[in-house]
Amino acid sequence: MDSELEQTLARDLDDVASRLVVPTMPTLPSSPPGGWSRRHRAAPLLLAAAVLATALATVATILSLTGPAADGPVAPPTPAPSAEGAISGAAPDVPAVVAGTLLVGGEQVPGEWLNVQGTGTRWVGQRADGGWRWGFDTEPQRMDGAMEQPPVMSPNGGYTARVVSDAGSAMLIGADTEFGGEGFGGVDVPVDPQGPPPRAAAVTDDGLVVAGGPGFQLLWRPLVDNETVDLAETAPGQVVLDGTAAGLVVNEGEYGATDGTQGEPYLARVSEDGSLERLGSVPTHDVLEASEQWLAFVPPGTVGGEASAAPDLRVQRLDGSADGTLSPPQGWLFVAPGFRWESEDSLVGLVVTQDGGDEGLVRCRPEPAACRLLDLP
Repeated sequence: MDSELEQTLARDLDDVASRLVVPTMPTLPSSPPGGWSRRHRAAPLLLAAAVLATALATVATILSLTGPAADGPVAPPTPAPSAEGAISGAAPDVPAVVAGTLLVGGEQVPGEWLNVQGTGTRWVGQRADGGWRWGFDTEPQRMDGAMEQPPVMSPNGGYTARVVSDAGSAMLIGADTEFGGEGFGGVDVPVDPQGPPPRAAAVTDDGLVVAGGPGFQLLWRPLVDNETVDLAETAPGQVVLDGTAAGLVVNEGEYGATDGTQGEPYLARVSEDGSLERLGSVPTHDVLEASEQWLAFVPPGTVGGEASAAPDLRVQRLDGSADGTLSPPQGWLFVAPGFRWESEDSLVGLVVTQDGGDEGLVRCRPEPAACRLLDLP
């Protein structure tokens, strides 16, 4: 090995030496003229030293490239991409409202809007005048009837459900979100004059609807037999709070008086007979959104009343692992609710400045945790 190295070094030095250009030595007078200083007499020596230094530097470079640990030229290090640089800044793939503008499929929907829910280009949104609309593209479709509670949409965007009120009575109705919005019909639901109005809690991708009020909760099967099931009998003491792509959010308690801020909430799947199959626990929360793999949530006591913004979001996998925190870009806060999963591992949320001024959209990745503002018009 040493012999091969010596031979390689010798060849490389010969090659370097053959390409070195040494200036011609000037002719020196036999006797220096008066006043010629030692500095001038040392010039040839300095020139020779410079040539030697160049050769030594070349040798050092060759040794660094031909040493035992190097098999060839060493490539310069590639700078690692920033965490934010790996996240797309394109318009969101889910419907979103920012500064009163509704974006669906990256395009603006006419009008001024307060909020929206949905996925892809299927959405349900509330206008600034309080009226509700739905759509399967950027053309708003009117939702008729008086509503005292927001409608809900299935995780895949295929169905909507809502409770409409009229002269002290209420009816649970539903529809698909295809062209024409074919309705499911409706069923009457109880109204408590002393309590909050009944609401649709969730609609599944199979078209099963859960609705409830202060004294009841039922399952409506519009695509099966248009009948209802009393969940007080099939799932006593269990309250369906919301629907997500990972299942229904359920907690133990009393109808109309239970939320996710305390107790032991969990994800469940509902069957046509009204039974609940437990899928796994979720943290207590003010707001929670789940994808098929991840949970994003705001811890209890963070938002509510006049507080609608959170300094960060907590994230974890459905099995409870990879527990972490998402922070918005500096100077911004997450608005909650208002964030949703646009894919299994990409979260889009509305953000607002600390002084309540500008609004923007941010896309986050849970692992490794990072967020960036989107490039919106």
